[in-house]
Amino acid sequence: MTRALTVLVAAATAFSSLSCKDRSGTFAAVDNTAERLKFHDRKNAEVLETLTARKAVLEGELAGELDEASKAEKQAELAILLRRLERPKFFEILTEADLPRDLNWTTNLDEPELGSPDAIKGGTFHTFIPGGSYPPTIRPLGREANNSFRGFHWDDVEMSLTSYHPGTGRPIPGLADQWAVAADGQTVYYRIDKEARWSDGKDVTSGDWLMAFYIYLSPYLTEAFYRAYYGEQYWGIATYGDDYLCIRLANPKPMAEAFAGLTPFQQDFYKEFGPDFESRYNWRPRPTTGAYRIRAEDIQKGRSIALTRVQDWWAKDRKYFKHRFNPDRIEYVQIRDEEKTFQLFLRGDIDVYLLADSQKWYEKTEVPAIFNGFIEKVTFYNQYPTVSRGLYFNIHQQSLKNLDVRIGLQHASNWEKVIELDLRGDAERLHLLNAGYGEFSHPTLRTRPFSVEKAREHFAKAGFTERDKDGILKTPDGKRLSFTITYPRHPIWDPILMRIKEEARRAGVEYKLEGIDPVAAFQRVTRKEHEIAFTGWQSQLPIPDYYQGFHSKDAYEPGSNKPRPMTNNITVFADPEVDKILEENRAARSLDVIRETSHKLEEIFHERAIWVPAFQRPFYRVAHWRWIRWPEGFNVRLGNDPEMNHVLWIDPEIKKDTLDAMKTGRTFPEQNNVFDQYRSAPSPTE
Repeated sequence: MTRALTVLVAAATAFSSLSCKDRSGTFAAVDNTAERLKFHDRKNAEVLETLTARKAVLEGELAGELDEASKAEKQAELAILLRRLERPKFFEILTEADLPRDLNWTTNLDEPELGSPDAIKGGTFHTFIPGGSYPPTIRPLGREANNSFRGFHWDDVEMSLTSYHPGTGRPIPGLADQWAVAADGQTVYYRIDKEARWSDGKDVTSGDWLMAFYIYLSPYLTEAFYRAYYGEQYWGIATYGDDYLCIRLANPKPMAEAFAGLTPFQQDFYKEFGPDFESRYNWRPRPTTGAYRIRAEDIQKGRSIALTRVQDWWAKDRKYFKHRFNPDRIEYVQIRDEEKTFQLFLRGDIDVYLLADSQKWYEKTEVPAIFNGFIEKVTFYNQYPTVSRGLYFNIHQQSLKNLDVRIGLQHASNWEKVIELDLRGDAERLHLLNAGYGEFSHPTLRTRPFSVEKAREHFAKAGFTERDKDGILKTPDGKRLSFTITYPRHPIWDPILMRIKEEARRAGVEYKLEGIDPVAAFQRVTRKEHEIAFTGWQSQLPIPDYYQGFHSKDAYEPGSNKPRPMTNNITVFADPEVDKILEENRAARSLDVIRETSHKLEEIFHERAIWVPAFQRPFYRVAHWRWIRWPEGFNVRLGNDPEMNHVLWIDPEIKKDTLDAMKTGRTFPEQNNVFDQYRSAPSPTE
């Protein structure tokens, strides 16, 4: 929702004298309490004004001449609007006595425990920063916060009101021990667990979610995504004293208690949130409700960063947490070279190594440490939304506006050969933007296969009918069929994209490879400065989300032809008719509508050829030193990384025995284990 310029100016003025650094280089103290209360009032007034104005428009239109379809559509919108006008305030601060008396409070302690009762607490887990780049910030949001390290210190650790059980996918309690979904299916009440505390000892209160919405809706965040998402997908928040709150979704949702179960932002810590948020909080360690926190001494810039166990963590004995988060400390070291990282793993300086590289799995693990049983290999078949990895076209670029060019590029990209040779056949062709969602994933749609003949046919339709002296196609006026692929430089991706480049030449296409630092690559792509991006998106459970990647409002700046930076619409796709389906998908009230619109969207994006799907694996492979132990069955069903659900532990006796064996020449049986209890049927043949 767009905020008036006067509001932005007023808010900035309120902080102007408080947000600067003092002469010592530290930030002056700020308390945004008064500004937050004013913000609540402004937001409430803005919502009421918008709803009232829209109501008048709809009533005027319904009083005129309309066809039956338009009339029904506007009547439905008016009915929803009138229901919201019964409770128009976005922010409400009420008392416990104001809670509805007819609520059906419930919880869910019926799912299986996670982890193993044999797990041992303690020790330091040694690992590395993915991608080799030191994180640019430890903020969970704001400029550069969505980096490769954020998942480790935020998504996988911080607690929310509820979460999804990673074994069954059903909602389970988190910071809330009970909840009640109102009859409308979109209003959810929560009771905060009376034991819930922040790592600094302060109680978790309902006001911490007021702070969360204040931050998400604030003009001080660089990303427009948060203001749009939380302003459009939620009708508001109400607190009922310190122990109860209500979050109102914009639409009824299946498992509404999980959709609305947000993560809080501590009021005291974020009371200095303002225009300088991104610099003020860039390296400021925050209190957490989860098992691990980052302390100031855990940050060694350019060297390492660590998570340290919260002493006397409030949830340590709760059913779904008591056997997890076992090491006392998780240390992530920065290693810029991937091969060096692997060698440090083989030396024992790193405990676990994800073997995504087929060459490492088949050849480079043929070493004594594995033959002698010191390091164990595992293949684990999981069930999780597939990373939508592929070549994404920036269709704002003039070179990619032509549909036949894009279809031709799909046929010219030989991912089948990559799978056969580079991946040793240990993958399958990806077909969908959102695969791995069961019934919500399109069951029959198949991507266009590699075909030189078909590629040239479409390029000819686009006017590329002549060949340059090096074999690259060109138009009669000399325009070459040449494109730059921006990607995160990595030893895995470098040879794969080189093969894609070489194979494309057979179809008359020149791919120029721009492999750069992963953080720099991500920034370039989100600024929409790429031509073609090789990247992948990890979608979340329980249903696919197409809206943020393809809605028109995230493609261009309002009223202009300038691509909108810092959104997930990296293809700059914009179509008002498709927007309607995207909105219907996001606002769906039933699983049937979610399924139907998801399938339709996949068909549209296939027809429009907005990307080239690459490959997927129905498993992950990992090697680990034998002192790292895992539950029976190795890991949980819903996860794409061995560490994300924190079920491993360090066995000090096994570590001592292993190190002794390495010194004395003793060996253990070689281990190459396959856990396929969650293996799904393979995809149909191309």
